[in-house]
Amino acid sequence: MKTISSIFFFCILETTAWGWARHNLLTPFVIEDVAWLKKAGEKVSASWILVHYTDEPDWGMDQNLELSPNQKFMGGTKGPTSQAFRHLYLKKWNLKAPWRTFHIPPREMGEALKRAQTFYDLAQTAFEGGEPYWAFRFLAWSLHYIQDLGQPFHSSQLLTPKFIAWDSVFNFEALIKRTTQIISNYHFMYEDYVVFRIEEETKHKLKKHFISALKGDTFMMSSSAYLIARHSADDSNRLSYAIGEACYTFFGDQFLNPSVDVPNSPKGKFPLAPYEQSSRLSEKEKTLFLKNTAKSLQKTAFYTRSLLELAKEEFLKK
Repeated sequence: MKTISSIFFFCILETTAWGWARHNLLTPFVIEDVAWLKKAGEKVSASWILVHYTDEPDWGMDQNLELSPNQKFMGGTKGPTSQAFRHLYLKKWNLKAPWRTFHIPPREMGEALKRAQTFYDLAQTAFEGGEPYWAFRFLAWSLHYIQDLGQPFHSSQLLTPKFIAWDSVFNFEALIKRTTQIISNYHFMYEDYVVFRIEEETKHKLKKHFISALKGDTFMMSSSAYLIARHSADDSNRLSYAIGEACYTFFGDQFLNPSVDVPNSPKGKFPLAPYEQSSRLSEKEKTLFLKNTAKSLQKTAFYTRSLLELAKEEFLKK
């Protein structure tokens, strides 16, 4: 009975919900060439507000809420993981993409698309009401959800079958616990490494894989924040398998070990610098990881600027 039940273990996996670990680190590069944001306000610029408050939805506003029966499948209703329901979007299972859209129950779940639209609407209302500070603060919150959806761990529950605790397949409870732990390990290592790499690219003369991916002036025209968020999630989901495989190769198999718990370990226990220097990895494997991650960051930046272009057209219209 437990063997049969194990097929459905995904239905109660807890989901971590931090998206990109430092939105305020990514956003300055993303909006660097967005000219209309440079106009100074009475005290601060619009760009300053966006940079300083894109992380705010991670400060507790979406935690410890009872909102939907779906929350039991997406991190529960208590503690930090309880914000997952509002920061993720899992599209309905699709036979054309059976792995990257697989989750139980197979319906569409998560409120990130709606949250992006809700705060965009509040930003527009504030702007029309003569409150530009709050307009851009709400817009920063809307950007947060769109950027979260650009992180493949936020658009796919299980990125690669390598994250499944196959050694526990005949023990249902252990299978759930161990697979959740494995996904969390790679999720946190991935986010921490992106932050580490951007900081290193900023301070040292490294090839700027990630910073270059974030910079630019490209965007798409769209009629709503909801649709932009949907595009962000779709593109991220399409990259999820490649990111999962690249993470497994880049960080190695030590994070499958049941004694390794990255989210609950002291900061610095798993040094990030050695990975690019590792002789274990070929140059091709290192490049593939950097290339796939850069692609995710590029898409995240693209949809961030797309929302800002929509805001410019609607907020500044005569």
